[in-house]
Amino acid sequence: MKNEYYFLIGFTIIIAIYWFISYKLYRSIFFAYKNKPIDLVNHEDEFYQAAYQWFETIPKEDEYITAYDFIKLHGVFIPSHDKKSQKVAIVIHGYQSKATDMIIIAKMYSDLGFKVLIIDQRGHGLSEGNFTSVGYYEAYDLKKWLHFITRNHGADSQILLHGVSMGASTAAMAMKFREAKQVKALVLDSCFTNFRDSLALSTRQPILRLFLPGITFNTKLFLKFFLKEVNPLKAIKKTDIPVLLIHSENDRVVTHAMTETIYTSIKNKDKDLLIILGAKHAKGFEVEKQKYIDKVVDLTSKVFNIKKSDIKYIQ
Repeated sequence: MKNEYYFLIGFTIIIAIYWFISYKLYRSIFFAYKNKPIDLVNHEDEFYQAAYQWFETIPKEDEYITAYDFIKLHGVFIPSHDKKSQKVAIVIHGYQSKATDMIIIAKMYSDLGFKVLIIDQRGHGLSEGNFTSVGYYEAYDLKKWLHFITRNHGADSQILLHGVSMGASTAAMAMKFREAKQVKALVLDSCFTNFRDSLALSTRQPILRLFLPGITFNTKLFLKFFLKEVNPLKAIKKTDIPVLLIHSENDRVVTHAMTETIYTSIKNKDKDLLIILGAKHAKGFEVEKQKYIDKVVDLTSKVFNIKKSDIKYIQ
């Protein structure tokens, strides 16, 4: 009887420790706003400096919308140099990043004649929110931004979504909404198949993978979704619009196999894949800027009928 008692005590302690560690890991993943802000982009770096100086001088507007759960979401809208343009690029940053980290991508689309909206995802930048869901609820936020564009800039707006990492997940998962009918093309840079698999792969210490069930349980308990429900692969399968996938060769978060799985699952034949050799996760633009731009120009020329003579300037 005493042995059974000690066994029960020991088992309870083990479960409590497992629960505690799982909860702490869950908090560290989904409550990134609690962490010290990270400057993923150094705008004083020579690579980014010209784009940042451009951003500082151009006309732009801070925009705010209200999310489904009544938090305020922030974005920056950049008008097109082409006053007649109906093309709009919505640029979506990744995990622990912010809208201004995407300035160099925004400039690329502005030079192509697009109006550009760069957004702060919930819990990031100037947007409110005390958690991230790595694309699950962010897709609903993007639905609101799509409505904002069609309401304020015309129901005939032709929209392109460009997302990086978590931003790519957000873009892919937003395609299920009817508001996405004005989306004419997708650029998905470093897009994972589903978040659970990506988290398992990116965990450098294998022992931490033991806590994935606990993290999943906490996520469902507190945030009301399972990790596998953050599933861009499922969302993108039936899309009928052109898709450009971009993969960084040395990515430890999104494997080449993941990108290939997404690519082959897209039934639409109007798709393309760019693999950036030597690049780490979401760093393809830094490593092969010109190849990256060339692929985007190919896509936009085809979908939005952009002529090379219409391109203002790309640096």
